[in-house]
Parts: sequence; structure tokens; C-alpha cells
Amino acid sequence: MSRLILSVFIAAMVSLPSAAQSRQADTLSISAGLLTDSVSVDSTAFKVQYMPYDSLMSYLGSSVRMTEELGKAMNTQVEKNKARRAQGYRLRIYFDNSQDARAVSEKVVAGFKERYPGVPVFRVYDNPYFKVTVGEFRSKADAMRFLEAIRPEYPTVFLVKESFSTI
Repeated sequence: MSRLILSVFIAAMVSLPSAAQSRQADTLSISAGLLTDSVSVDSTAFKVQYMPYDSLMSYLGSSVRMTEELGKAMNTQVEKNKARRAQGYRLRIYFDNSQDARAVSEKVVAGFKERYPGVPVFRVYDNPYFKVTVGEFRSKADAMRFLEAIRPEYPTVFLVKESFSTI
């Protein structure tokens, strides 16, 4: 749907005489690292890059201008969404209730963070167990792929269905 809207937008911009005269390049470039696609409009090829849905505001940064009322409404919605919980999957890489479980769980967390710096790690004490879970996966398939990737290092790893914050 967003590709269709972007294609219509590009077609409208190309059809404007002033835009057609001032445009010298055949490629529309937004930012590196985004999804790309090619679109042909009036025998002119455009390289269109699509942005992931969750990075739009961070990409636009200070170039977005909004009224004070809209800013307040947006902040209110963000605060409401903080309370929302989503169902997903995490991987439990450690749980134990021995006397040295606290120290071992801390070492497991430190080792995992060093090996996989971009993956969130959670250590909790749920009487009588210390538990270490990793990741926040929306789909079971993604969680299982990561589980199989880390199984050689953590042979007792297993899948856990949990709720976590959407923000």
C-alpha cells in the first residue's frame, strides 16, 4: 500500500512542470540502509527507498512541524501505549536455585551481552529461581531461529511465551 501511495506521489511530482524542469537526477535517494525499489514514471526510472515503519519519526527528526495541540495529543497517546503489553517470545538461557545461582546468573548475563550486544537480556529472581531470558520476538519462528543459533553455547535454552512492553 505504501509503495502504491509513493508511486502516485512520484507520478504527481513528475507531472508538475516546475518539478520536471528543476529535476536533473534520475534517482530519488532518501537515506542509506533503507529498502529500495525501482519505479518507472514517464519513461524515467526512479530508485525509491522505503523506510521501516517504526523509524519514520527518528528519520524525520526536527524537520517535522506540528502544532502544540498535535504534540500534546501525540505525547498522550505515547503515554497510553506504555501501559500496553504485547504477547511474544523470549528464550530462557539460565535458571537455577542453587546457593551460587545469583553469581552464576550475573556471569551468564555479562557473557551474553558481550557475545550478542544488540539482544535485550533480562535477569529476574522469581523465588526460589534466578532466571535469565533473552530477546523480544514477536513470532515463534524468529525465536526458534535464534534459539537454534545459540543452542551450541546454551544447550539448556528453551522458549518462553511472555508479555512485554510495546514501547
